[in-house]
Amino acid sequence: MPEPQQPAVTLGTLDQLQLHIGDRLQLELNADGAHNQYFTLLIGYVPGHSVLVRTPLVQNLPVPVREGEAALVRTFSGRHASTFETTVLRASRSPFPYLHLSYPQTVKQALIRGALRVRVSLPGTAARPGDEPGAALISDLSVSGALLESEQPLGEAGEKVDLAFKFVVQPNNYEVKLAVSAEVQSVKSRQGEGTASVFVTGVRFMRLHTTETLLLQSYIQQVLLQDRSRVV
Repeated sequence: MPEPQQPAVTLGTLDQLQLHIGDRLQLELNADGAHNQYFTLLIGYVPGHSVLVRTPLVQNLPVPVREGEAALVRTFSGRHASTFETTVLRASRSPFPYLHLSYPQTVKQALIRGALRVRVSLPGTAARPGDEPGAALISDLSVSGALLESEQPLGEAGEKVDLAFKFVVQPNNYEVKLAVSAEVQSVKSRQGEGTASVFVTGVRFMRLHTTETLLLQSYIQQVLLQDRSRVV
């Protein structure tokens, strides 16, 4: 399999990202040579001075963060993945745990081309309407559709499929359960383990609610922040 083409990187400023209060960020702390990654939320920023983020939580307890510690911040907005280096200026506990980070001089931005799809491995169920649901594995996912792997055929192109799956959104370990209607776009088969065939079915989601779309966007952003190589 050829290596995925790496997106071109450009330099910009934090202002150009047009981040909003509550946007999801990934914070990588580089204390003692360990590159620990946590999810957090943006509180706000003052250009040229500092960036305020919530102190990441693990098991509802704030992560210990040392002032002067180097850190890396990643975020995804629209079709851009962005990264900037920073330093923890202050770790505050009152009125709630939050961090002052140094304001970055530059931000690296990479354009993610086309519709954003990420590789996943999410168990779920799928079937034609009225049929008994069978096991299906979601192997890639976008806000508009998914690629399913199953032992049984799910339908022909143009037919409808009822799909159910779940995923966990950070930073609060919120479990999302989706039950959506989808339309089959493509069907292929390949050899699985032993003599069994695996059916690979591409589907397009139909009539997603706004909340469902936002939760999917949040999860896909989370996957992208964890590992950019999972972009399809």
